[in-house]
Amino acid sequence: MIKKIFNYLFDLLFLLLTVYIVLIHACPEKVKEFTGYQTFVILTDSMEPVIPTGSCVLVKNLKEKEEPEANDIVSFRVDRLGEQTVFTHYFREKETDEDGRVLYHTQGVTADRYDDYKIYREDLIGTYVWHVPYVGKVMLFLRRPFALIELGIIMLILIINRLLSNKFTREEEALAEAGVPEKGEALESKAAATRDSLIAKELPKDGRS
Repeated sequence: MIKKIFNYLFDLLFLLLTVYIVLIHACPEKVKEFTGYQTFVILTDSMEPVIPTGSCVLVKNLKEKEEPEANDIVSFRVDRLGEQTVFTHYFREKETDEDGRVLYHTQGVTADRYDDYKIYREDLIGTYVWHVPYVGKVMLFLRRPFALIELGIIMLILIINRLLSNKFTREEEALAEAGVPEKGEALESKAAATRDSLIAKELPKDGRS
């Protein structure tokens, strides 16, 4: 019974993960809006040991007028070498620049000064909720386009395996209800009968040894 419950839970979790990955590939923005959360992978050691490299972090999206508090861990976008990159660092404080815009100063755990990037409110994504260490590589793999194909193959194999397993289980239960011994029990019974037959042949006819 416990094994069946475990199998059902495993199937459910795997199904939910599959649906989530498909939706992330198909309509990522709608998923982010619907759930209110996003996941990111930590690729550097700038937050060690608070968040280990390779961790997957869960981030709660900031609402339009919502502000992070000092020393919150936040995820934010920066333009790094002409490419949009997401960082997850501590938010330290705000400052108004020469143009009257509000700058958000961030800092990594290992850094002794604020980040050099100019970060404004529109660059902030959300605040850190929790992380799962060392599963970032798995998440990066699942985000690749052909991961859906591989995931589909794995899902198909699991379904076939489960169908065959259920078929054999039903057959064994039917045999048990009909009083037919299982294969192992039948072999033991046959071996015992053969042993008794040999012993009977070795005994003299008058019953004396």
